[in-house]
Amino acid sequence: MKKSAVKNPLPGFPRGFTLTELLVVIVIIVVLASLAMVGMRRMRDMADKATAIRSLSQLQIANASFASENSGRYVSYQVMDKNGNRAGWWYQVPEFLIFFRGEVYKADGSPDKTVPLSMLDPKVVRAKVDNFHKSMAGSFGMNNAGLPNVVGTPNGESYYTLANVSQPERSMAFATATDVRLAYPSRYKWDGTEGKTSDGAIAYRHGDKAIVVYFDGHVGEMSKGDMRQIDKKRGSNNPFWNPRAN
Repeated sequence: MKKSAVKNPLPGFPRGFTLTELLVVIVIIVVLASLAMVGMRRMRDMADKATAIRSLSQLQIANASFASENSGRYVSYQVMDKNGNRAGWWYQVPEFLIFFRGEVYKADGSPDKTVPLSMLDPKVVRAKVDNFHKSMAGSFGMNNAGLPNVVGTPNGESYYTLANVSQPERSMAFATATDVRLAYPSRYKWDGTEGKTSDGAIAYRHGDKAIVVYFDGHVGEMSKGDMRQIDKKRGSNNPFWNPRAN
């Protein structure tokens, strides 16, 4: 006995998809969309990291250039006025900024101390936490551990020099951070939350790693696991933290 063929409910038109076929197509579309999103996220992360590397590299180039113009003295993490009060931070020193992002002036002819968002850490900029995301302090910090305890001069230069850094290829100059400065006791404070300030914390925001530029100008990565290895090797007196350590 022959099986009767399934009749097409709409004669003259092709038979439509079955429910199973529709489900298969939907699953394929969802999978492809998920793969595309993962790929886009990965590409964005790579672009974010590249921007952070470029900016950190430029920071140390600016620092070295600043030192070459100031008797070998690097920029200070604080700038003092004539009364001994803090007048600004390292990234607000006009001469340092010229080396970092070029010479920019306001309409009244005074130096512009702002840093373009394109030179900050993109992950911080996208966070849009108050004005934190617009500040250099939210993106990168200077290592002031193990350096002479001097807060700087009205001109912005510090009293530590090229001669103070005994192993420039091993000593951190700047890194991704949540503060203008980096302090050894705050090396594990990063919890993934943007917007915290004044904690001296290094930020492991790029694939659970911090991006670091060393005094010799090369850029590397640092995870919390790497930091624990540093702790095992003289801790705060390791050349990574202490530029004067041998």
